Amino acid sequence: MAARTGGTRTAIIEAGSQLIAELGYAGATTARICARSGVSSGTFFHHFPTKLHLLVGILEADAAQSRTRFAALAERAPDDPRGALLAWLDLLLEEASDPRLAGFVAGLSAAPSDERVEQLLEEVASGQQGALEAIITAGQRERLWRSDITGDRLALWVGVVADGVLTRSVEDATFDASGAADELHDLIRRYLAP
Repeated sequence: MAARTGGTRTAIIEAGSQLIAELGYAGATTARICARSGVSSGTFFHHFPTKLHLLVGILEADAAQSRTRFAALAERAPDDPRGALLAWLDLLLEEASDPRLAGFVAGLSAAPSDERVEQLLEEVASGQQGALEAIITAGQRERLWRSDITGDRLALWVGVVADGVLTRSVEDATFDASGAADELHDLIRRYLAP
């Protein structure tokens, strides 16, 4: 029963995420989410009392996935800072290339304000910053990267570049993040160079 319940919850989260990206927060009605996920409204409301609870569930799932990814990068960093940085860049480009990103961000911005939503978004941002600090500090210890600026500050500015890539992906439908991968790698490499 637990596996079925977990699968049902996951199906609702995936359907909700897709529909918010496609139709916006208001357009992703519970009826549409139920139809897309193949569940009854009673099942939906058993898992998520409101659509806002579903949005929190979507962001909790994303935060859990991000925690796992960032922890793996931080763990890899001491032995392979370059590889960890490249893996982080790959994750960034994967997110920026997601065709649902712009729609989901627009849907998220139209959702009612909620403290838990803000906390989850901050958790993901903080996790990224922590992973970048671990990667960059490890590279500084190995003298791979510049040491005239502290690792936390370097991580801050690399994170600002990442935010810019994501923002451009959301705001400019013609921006091809994957097509700009070589330029992004070069930009980060030059910025970190000793």
